[in-house]
Amino acid sequence: MDQLANLHGNPLSQLISTDPAIRSMAVETLMNDNLDEDSVKAVCSLVSDTDKGVRNSVDLMLSTSSNPFVSKCLVQYISSNDISTRNLAGEILLKIGSNSVGPMTDALLVSNNDDKKFLIDILGLIGDIKSAPAILDILKNNFNDNVVMACIEALGNLNYSEALDTILLVYERNELYKPTIIEAIGKIGTPKALDFIFLKYNEEDELTKFSMIESLGLIGNEEAFFFLLSELNEIDGPLTWPAVESINSLKEKFELNVPYDERMKNMVLKTVDEAPEKYRKAAANLLTLFDGEDTLLSCLKIYGNDFETDEIIKPKILEKPSTFFEALISILNEDSANLKSLLELSLEIISIEEGAFKNYLTSIQLRNLTDTFTRCIDNPDEEIRKLTTEILFAFDQKIAILFLDKILEDENVWNKLRLLDILSTIDSSEAEQGIVKLSSDKEEMVSERARFILSQKSVA
Repeated sequence: MDQLANLHGNPLSQLISTDPAIRSMAVETLMNDNLDEDSVKAVCSLVSDTDKGVRNSVDLMLSTSSNPFVSKCLVQYISSNDISTRNLAGEILLKIGSNSVGPMTDALLVSNNDDKKFLIDILGLIGDIKSAPAILDILKNNFNDNVVMACIEALGNLNYSEALDTILLVYERNELYKPTIIEAIGKIGTPKALDFIFLKYNEEDELTKFSMIESLGLIGNEEAFFFLLSELNEIDGPLTWPAVESINSLKEKFELNVPYDERMKNMVLKTVDEAPEKYRKAAANLLTLFDGEDTLLSCLKIYGNDFETDEIIKPKILEKPSTFFEALISILNEDSANLKSLLELSLEIISIEEGAFKNYLTSIQLRNLTDTFTRCIDNPDEEIRKLTTEILFAFDQKIAILFLDKILEDENVWNKLRLLDILSTIDSSEAEQGIVKLSSDKEEMVSERARFILSQKSVA
């Protein structure tokens, strides 16, 4: 405690204290000052401290510092043999951003290939065009595969069009470069880059074609749009995903029409069913152009996974509530990853329709739908149980009353309070008996609320 009390008297000397709390506070105190280079060096040395709390303090203080010596001092730790020290120095330089570009490009001149790659990766993420000439010079003169790949990726991130010719020159040097090159020139986005993709497309393997198709979505024109449509006859599997995404992108960019044929529909459905979220969003946008129960089923399978995707497909789902409930019977079960989202949507549609959709369902479908909902009464998730209760009473009060004893077994306080709200609006002896049972509940909030409802009913 004495050391902490004296910290502000000589914080620089406390950077080597044996107590990590002292070292952390010294860093926080020092970085409030306008330090000279030697003092900044002393603080920066703690990026290799053994204590995580000290390193966190160093990270916070240096990342927000405007001191011009910070980046210059930190760069040397990129060469550390300790991976955690190296990574922390890199993270801080990235957070500092443009102010760290000068010292980092200077360091490129004297770094080994491992350090060059590390620095170039960070410069590409920072995105300051000032670093581009130095990176391009390394690309022209360095033949280390890792460094070359880092240069290509960084120059793409920097959208540095002056690098295009050099990037294209190394295309045939190594098969490993090709996907990265295509991705980079797609970001650079000149007509020459587009022509190059068309020229090389038929020669390449699927991995490179994957990058090419993605790049066509970024820099393509109307010709690229129709080219991708024609390619749907030739491609399969994962190549379908970027094709659907790029077709959607070009469709919106140039206000083009997508053919409403089975081939296109099947590609979109496959992407919705199989692709990662990034591609599903584009597929969902195209999916809304098609009709059919298979289309709705695909919408329901992905509903609730991503808010933006939900906003795209929800109007399609709401178009035909009866079809929605027909599809729900086949897809909804307790193992559904999006069970809660589907129940929320069901409750919303039931509330909007006020039972009108029942006129379009057969008695068997209605019974199956009821069975589908009642299976969720015992779900371990309290939110799902609450939604199920609300749905059953909104869907069919008579059915809900049949399951009231089971619903009353719910131990969650908020679920019981919600049930009381629902029962208070129902004029039946069964509902009143349910309230009476809850008036003796062990939870005081529940029992008090139940007794109040009963007193109001007796007054009425």
